[in-house]
Amino acid sequence: MSHMDTLFGGIVLIIVLYYILRLLGVTNYWRGVVSSALPMLAYVIYAMSDWPGGEVLAMHVAVYVATGTVLAMLGSSKRTGSEPLHWVPKVIIGFFAGLFVIEAVLMSISTSGIPPAVARWVLPRAGQGGVHTAFPGVVPHHEDAAAAVSEHLKEVHRQRELGWHIVLAGLGQLRQGRASDLTVSVTDKAQKPLDGARVDLSLLRPAMAADDHSAIPMMPAAPGTYRARVKLPDPGRWVAVVSVQYGGDRYEIDRNIVVPGAE
Repeated sequence: MSHMDTLFGGIVLIIVLYYILRLLGVTNYWRGVVSSALPMLAYVIYAMSDWPGGEVLAMHVAVYVATGTVLAMLGSSKRTGSEPLHWVPKVIIGFFAGLFVIEAVLMSISTSGIPPAVARWVLPRAGQGGVHTAFPGVVPHHEDAAAAVSEHLKEVHRQRELGWHIVLAGLGQLRQGRASDLTVSVTDKAQKPLDGARVDLSLLRPAMAADDHSAIPMMPAAPGTYRARVKLPDPGRWVAVVSVQYGGDRYEIDRNIVVPGAE
């Protein structure tokens, strides 16, 4: 179940509960309290078994409470006939409606990243590929962080010196819940197949490390060609990382992919 499902599903549930309690004759104040408290409690229990992160939990709680508050405000307004709603409740309702939209957009960006069409418009050189806009997780800021960055730059330089060429094929065939074959072709600087290498494939879920499939060994299928059969449980954005080790040398590439839902 995605965060968008629990967010908007909870809003719908609060609205349904509010009007059920109204039919049962519960006072307006308690309609607002109970209708927002029950879905909030249910989500907290769900979050304890599949922790989404503190920021996602806080966002759900804020939206649930705001929904119950808006319903209670509407239910307490005393209007007769065609008398229009006062401008003050309109402003408050508009504020909460805008809050819902902003939080939904931020949640979508944090879990799936900015849509490619929007990224090409707002980010420099995004059309050239290699741009990850989803929240990657906690980044270390201790004294070893600079050393890690330096080591990464050295690794990039070593890869350029090796001159290996790696082609990852089959990503376009991936579908939610369906097993598919991925193949990796590796050639050395002289364009000769690199046979006898150790090739590992990792499929990483941005901002959802619990879904990661790490270090899947790829078996030799032909000289310089390696294959693995994978099945992804969830649709959306993934990052495929291929690691090739041969002798004392190592080469790594990554690719962004979008996995469609089950057909």
